[in-house]
Amino acid sequence: MQYYEDIVKKRNSCRSFSDRKVEDAELMAIREYYEDEESDLVDEIGTELLFFFGNVHEAISKSVGYNGICFKAPVYMVLLSDKADHYLENAGYIAQGITLKITELGMAACWMTINDAAAVKKALDIDSDKEVACVVAFGYRAEDNDEKAAPKISLDTLCMGCDFKTEVDTDLFYPELEDCLRACAHAQSFQNLQPYRMLVDTDRVYLVGLPSEMTNEYDTHLNYGIVMFNFYAVMWAVRPEAPRWSFEPSDTDLKLPDDVTYIAKCRI
Repeated sequence: MQYYEDIVKKRNSCRSFSDRKVEDAELMAIREYYEDEESDLVDEIGTELLFFFGNVHEAISKSVGYNGICFKAPVYMVLLSDKADHYLENAGYIAQGITLKITELGMAACWMTINDAAAVKKALDIDSDKEVACVVAFGYRAEDNDEKAAPKISLDTLCMGCDFKTEVDTDLFYPELEDCLRACAHAQSFQNLQPYRMLVDTDRVYLVGLPSEMTNEYDTHLNYGIVMFNFYAVMWAVRPEAPRWSFEPSDTDLKLPDDVTYIAKCRI
């Protein structure tokens, strides 16, 4: 499978779902992916996947939404997580893999911004010591849904050279690396602001975060996990031994401005 062309490019957020039921077999396929195939960003962080049905949007409408709206959908996926360093990046990474599995199954999804994680837990009567890390609505896209794919950032804008002050020469990208970076350009982020950049050196890439007043703390860190998964998944599709992302400090001076944050690095 050409993972970038067949899955990543086809994954577009949905705001209008049909009433078509998500069958048990499809839910089982998603759960099996989560339990057997998904890759954690941080192995030591425990997570739990829950599904909710019915008029869930009414119960959680004051605590989650997108632009203040909690869309009605057949199923709501809630990912719980131990609270630890990078737990939101890890949750975004895991949940993005699940949403791409949902895409592969012919369905659509929409990430919900969490305004009050404790309120979500209470509204859904979740009995767990874990934190609500992300909420994703999913199901079949409504037939009359004519939403267009949101514009994505170009590689020339997304990517920089070996540091923040060096322009990148995208003509030097080999095809597999270019697909990985295009997958990053297609990654979901709040309002499609994509407040991050990729620094591309000869043997590794670095993810750095840009300031964004419109993006809350939850979404900021989930965004990083989402984009890291897209990069890894496309690389893994052609190189099963592909290296994983590391939160270890950069071993080189990336010449970052004071308002730009180093996030993680990955060998290529």
